[in-house]
Amino acid sequence: MESKIYVLQIGMTPNAGGVESYVMNLYRKIDRTKVQFDFIDWYGKDNIAYTNEIKKLGGKIYKIPARRSNPIKNSKLLSTIMNSGKYDYIYNNLNSLSYISGIRNGLKIHNLKIIVHSHNDNIEKSNKLSIFLNLIHKNVVKKNHLFRFACSREAGVWMFGQMPFKVIPDSINTVEFDYHPNIRNEYRKNLNVENKIVFGNVARFSSQKNFGFLLEVFKNLHDINKKSVLLLVGDGEEKSEIKHKVSKLGLTSCVFFLGMRSDVANILQAMDVMISPSIFEGFGMSVLEAECSGLPCFVSEAFHKEVLLTPNVTKLSISRGSEYWARTIFKTVNKLAERKSFSSTIKDNGFDNFENARHMEKFFINNRTMIL
Repeated sequence: MESKIYVLQIGMTPNAGGVESYVMNLYRKIDRTKVQFDFIDWYGKDNIAYTNEIKKLGGKIYKIPARRSNPIKNSKLLSTIMNSGKYDYIYNNLNSLSYISGIRNGLKIHNLKIIVHSHNDNIEKSNKLSIFLNLIHKNVVKKNHLFRFACSREAGVWMFGQMPFKVIPDSINTVEFDYHPNIRNEYRKNLNVENKIVFGNVARFSSQKNFGFLLEVFKNLHDINKKSVLLLVGDGEEKSEIKHKVSKLGLTSCVFFLGMRSDVANILQAMDVMISPSIFEGFGMSVLEAECSGLPCFVSEAFHKEVLLTPNVTKLSISRGSEYWARTIFKTVNKLAERKSFSSTIKDNGFDNFENARHMEKFFINNRTMIL
């Protein structure tokens, strides 16, 4: 019997966002008697998301010094782990090429297979250093002996240019996100929003997700109907700024910060509408999850056609302004039909994580002996 394949995952953060969801959806469904994931954690006192679950599934987590606090030791220990002889693949999950030690260090090790997976299609304009580093590191991913993946065509072109790459769609547990009226009623009661119009957003608290605009939209929605509430699921570096704006707009009593949650599928059931006005998006897994549960979604033009699969999604331009968004959203709210699941639609379009896991399993097995 052929020995188990080991994959070292790099790119997980303490925030359970799109990258983390992609990796864990794959990890949960892949045949772990054949393929095992281990993980790098370089976030100091904070642990990467899903740490306890990773350990329960048999994964090893290497806690090494943070990149920013001790870059030399970080790089040295990373190389030591890679050079242990244990790993067949180094899987780099990246939102940009600003930090590429997982690629550069791995390329120095004979016949270690390097995967670079692009999970985004832009960088926040305020992050000047990342923009600069991303630009100068472009040449590294042009090396022929890399496996290039992307969550969407746009994300692949942005990171790899004219070099060949394969789109590996983000996927979800379509059973988990199936719509269930009983769960909706239970969660609306638990969240004390039974008689409310519930708007929501699931995202990392960052400038990319455009929370300032989202709150302006919601302020207009609340002015139209005082029964409106907003559920925010997530965490991130801009949380304090977002809370300050909520207070400034006088919305403290109707905007609820739910934090990082393991029951996102159930919270989506409780919502009536999702609003996602991102400035840019690699894919948009939270919208895919919302679509699966039959939730009407209003999204910016940043979302690519791959993820817009149901008639419940309306794409709006941010340039139209928050008042236009609010008026358009309420027109839909007033015409809401009986909610139904779209899990079969999501699955038929290739976004079920069980099917994706089988595909990736074959990739790991078939390319293991490839000579690079």
